[in-house]
Amino acid sequence: MEGIFNQISIAKETTYGTPATPILSVPVNASAGIQIDQAEIGIESIKGTAPKNKSFFKGKQTLSGGFEMGVYPNSFGYFLLSLLGTDTPTTVEAGAVYKHTFTEGAARSGLTIEQKVGEITKRFAGYVPSNLKLSTKVGELIVASITGQAKSQADATAITKTFEVTNALNWADITVLSIGGTDIKAKVDSIEIEYDNGAEMFYGLGAVTPQVNYIKQSTVKGKIECYVDATTAAYLSNLIAGTESEIILTITGAQVIGAASAPILKVQIPKTVFSKTTTKLDFGYNAMSIEFEAREDATNGLIKVELTNTTATY
Repeated sequence: MEGIFNQISIAKETTYGTPATPILSVPVNASAGIQIDQAEIGIESIKGTAPKNKSFFKGKQTLSGGFEMGVYPNSFGYFLLSLLGTDTPTTVEAGAVYKHTFTEGAARSGLTIEQKVGEITKRFAGYVPSNLKLSTKVGELIVASITGQAKSQADATAITKTFEVTNALNWADITVLSIGGTDIKAKVDSIEIEYDNGAEMFYGLGAVTPQVNYIKQSTVKGKIECYVDATTAAYLSNLIAGTESEIILTITGAQVIGAASAPILKVQIPKTVFSKTTTKLDFGYNAMSIEFEAREDATNGLIKVELTNTTATY
């Protein structure tokens, strides 16, 4: 029965790797969570005895894993900031509603993730997401799958859970899904967008736990399944020609925040090219699966994410 009381809570760290007290709990789906992997290195020697390992010493301690969750407009911003690096907030309604524009930056802020599983509560400090997969299909939530690594771990006493009151976003909240300026949301059954920032951990001599994180080259790719008609059929020609298109996904929650605003998640990928399209000979609707990859745009970079919510500052 204890499992029904499991929870995770989060906080942004002022200094990377220095644990912060979590301030917000996040509803997540059943998943692996963050796991501790302690490498033990066996020492072999010719010693006149049968066993292979004669002794051990500690190797790297890896604190890796992640979560699958519905996209809640306030808590999701913490993951976006750590994943992308830069947040530029603007005011929508003074004292009530704010728009955050997340873009790629040189550094990544750390998160403290408190993970309570039964009688075990751990705080993982310096957690930096390296991969985000955002997906949905007709009839489902907008789902975020996040993986990353932490710098350290310690036992803790779980905070009293405090969840945000804003609703999770779902497929019916999608107001725009456009390719090259043409809105095709009514012809799409599913979409998946995956961003990877290449984040890895550096250990250094004299330490079995990570010391700092560093970022390698980032990538964006994705997949859309849509109904084939005169508009979407043209995407096969675009693939063959190497035509580049902008993809915009805008999700506007039905819930009112502030006086007259709504929670909004907008993902903009300025320059994409189709890398693969497939059409099936089938008895169902005529479907086309489109896979795409992104490149850097001179103005908006590889990807830009806007999030409107009631959080003033991350």
